[in-house]
Amino acid sequence: MDKRDKQLIINRYKERLNKFGVDIKTLASGNVKRQLIRYKILSEVGIFNGSSILDLGCGFADFYKFLKERGTSVDYTGYDISPDFIKVCTEKFPEAQFNVKDIQTDRIVGEFDFIVASQVFNNKLTYDNNDNVIKDVLEKVYKVCSSRGGVAIDMLTHYVDFKEERLHYYSPEKIFKFCKTLTNRVVLRHDYPLFEFSIYLYKDFKSWA
Repeated sequence: MDKRDKQLIINRYKERLNKFGVDIKTLASGNVKRQLIRYKILSEVGIFNGSSILDLGCGFADFYKFLKERGTSVDYTGYDISPDFIKVCTEKFPEAQFNVKDIQTDRIVGEFDFIVASQVFNNKLTYDNNDNVIKDVLEKVYKVCSSRGGVAIDMLTHYVDFKEERLHYYSPEKIFKFCKTLTNRVVLRHDYPLFEFSIYLYKDFKSWA
């Protein structure tokens, strides 16, 4: 992502945090009901007790809270480009790991069973290309995903009745096609009641034997 877009995003969320506090309004990702639908879909990638999770653009670590409330115990790590969000997360969940990181420029340390991202790549970029950014991210996170886990990322679909100028809408077919260049094991979820879709990636089988 272009550093100018990155700074615009950091500034935008700082202003919202100052205005709304630790609230879903700050994240600008709809209401709690929609958030829970997304989290259910992301968790269905196969997250299990004892798995390691990397949450990209973790916000206030609400996905971690979602898992905890459902009794799913995980080794959770959250990355976000916003230092303000990471400060909030560290105070809320001292048992988890949080880092200010941009995975396009900062090295991902270690391997994770599952890498998830919700509502992270929907803002239309001014100086960069959204489709190029998401492809780069997908390629990077797939490399650090363990053989027993997977990647789950949600995006706005271009199958909508109207579009907001500030948002970017992805082609599910194009995203699916790109993911198939990374692995044969790809699942496209476009079956839930939001104008969005989720993509799952799993490591290829080593053999059919």
